[in-house]
Amino acid sequence: MQPFRYTLSDNDTVAGVHSVPLPSTSTLAYRPLIVGMHGGSYDHQYFDATPQLSASMASAAFGVPFVSIDRPSYGQTSSILPIPEGTDFFEQTAISLHQKILPELWRKIGSPNHCNCIVLLCHSLGVIPGIITAALHAQDKTPLYPLGGLIASGMGDKQSSSMKGGDPPFIPVDENYPATFDPDILGHSERLNVAFPISEATQFAAAWLPIWKQKWAAHVSAPVMFSLVENDPFFVSTDEEIGTCVKAFKSSVRVDGSLLRGAPHCVELSHWSQGWYARCFGFAMECAASFASST
Repeated sequence: MQPFRYTLSDNDTVAGVHSVPLPSTSTLAYRPLIVGMHGGSYDHQYFDATPQLSASMASAAFGVPFVSIDRPSYGQTSSILPIPEGTDFFEQTAISLHQKILPELWRKIGSPNHCNCIVLLCHSLGVIPGIITAALHAQDKTPLYPLGGLIASGMGDKQSSSMKGGDPPFIPVDENYPATFDPDILGHSERLNVAFPISEATQFAAAWLPIWKQKWAAHVSAPVMFSLVENDPFFVSTDEEIGTCVKAFKSSVRVDGSLLRGAPHCVELSHWSQGWYARCFGFAMECAASFASST
């Protein structure tokens, strides 16, 4: 993918990489702009980890633009710290995404490349600002970008017994599941792993899990694809939990839920990677068609 760095309306910046096939390479009547939002201890490289583990393969195959950003306070994207009283890291991240970052990505990449909506692809801790952003968009009477859908994986409703009372670890744990990935990916750990804001880890259990269904998910109106993975050390991952999470999006026009049997937390870095990306891109293309028919 190609690197970019854009200056925002308030002189903050957003940075990352993108894969933008020319509109002429696609036969789609409507195509989305997919925006990837990484989890904790990663940056934009998560969705472009290696040539074999990259969203760029699906982007080129389907002719659908893909952008992977450094979330606010990561990498070269401006920090949102310190967090004002009365709010939290996740809400401030979503406000930055909704008010500044996504409008700029739409203006610079989405609209010029004949996309008709944005679909968010969020992993792990990146799911939290993704859901809040989608809720803010649904409640905004004059949004600055069209939101067509939300894809989420690696974020559940109940912490696993080993995680209760603790914070998400600062290192990837998929090495505990060696049959789920190519061992070569471990050689990229030093490059892929990054420091992440303490606020994100310390506020996670108290500020998100107790309230996310009522305060945020209930207001999302865009289509949602919500997945849990079976081999997730952080969350309880069962069919019952999928049902709980899916029901939270009670205002969404469509909610697809699935449990990826055998898959590890970092599904994008596993043997499931390209199959998962194909499903995400397929859902996003369906969202683009549905968005066109509803406007």
